[in-house]
Amino acid sequence: MRMNRIAALAWGAAAILIAYSSLIVALGPKADASGWALALGFAVAAAYCVWQGWREWKGLEEASASGLKSFDDVKPPATPMSDFPGAWRGDPIPLETQIEQLKQAGLTLAPGRTMEELLSSWPREQYESDPYGLLLFMYGSEVEEEPWERFFCERGWDFDMECLTQAGDYVHAFERILAITGKPELVTAMSDTFRFDAEACEIRYTINGRERVLSAKVDNDWADYEAVAAFARDVETNIGDGRHFWGADNGQAVILFFLTDAEAAKVNALRSETLMRYATD
Repeated sequence: MRMNRIAALAWGAAAILIAYSSLIVALGPKADASGWALALGFAVAAAYCVWQGWREWKGLEEASASGLKSFDDVKPPATPMSDFPGAWRGDPIPLETQIEQLKQAGLTLAPGRTMEELLSSWPREQYESDPYGLLLFMYGSEVEEEPWERFFCERGWDFDMECLTQAGDYVHAFERILAITGKPELVTAMSDTFRFDAEACEIRYTINGRERVLSAKVDNDWADYEAVAAFARDVETNIGDGRHFWGADNGQAVILFFLTDAEAAKVNALRSETLMRYATD
């Protein structure tokens, strides 16, 4: 800020000196037109100095205003950050309590999975300040170290919809959807024709002995929600035991669980509106 002030004053002084020189030349004796050209040149130079001085002074004013604004910004915000929609507003809940409460709602850690593995991904404070939300996300995830494919909960899967790179990726996604139902044998002979340069692809499978063909739109690497939803509804209908797919929003992904309505209600009683029915008609 100090340098802005000095520069502005220097440009102003230069403008006065050059303008004075221009005036002397203009009022003095001139042998020819070159004298007027010299006076005009001094005048242009003086105008340039005035413009530069004005720019420096304007920068000084803006810096001062910015400094005042940044100083004000250190004050506590009027609205706490915890007040954004969906944020947890209660007291922290111990991780052990969350695990037990979800167990009573029907969601348990898979055999062999431990709390230490959960804590290797996130610190305890994160789980306890965002109770049930972060833990449910982990219940759809796998342990973040080798060997892979060790999921924290057998009834959950974090389905990233931006998952397609080659033929067979729909098959992999549908196999994971089937896995959380506990009935992977329900569907056989799955295949897909996904490729990036097509407008649509076909997904074929046999469920309870009946062949199905789904058409999925190709939108870069995004799975077609309508095709995924149609598969999910087909699975729900053929299992027919009252369980449904429920999802917790995770941005471009959805954490899927296969639960009865009563189980989903127990989860939502722990953290309001966490789960929503997936693939409804």
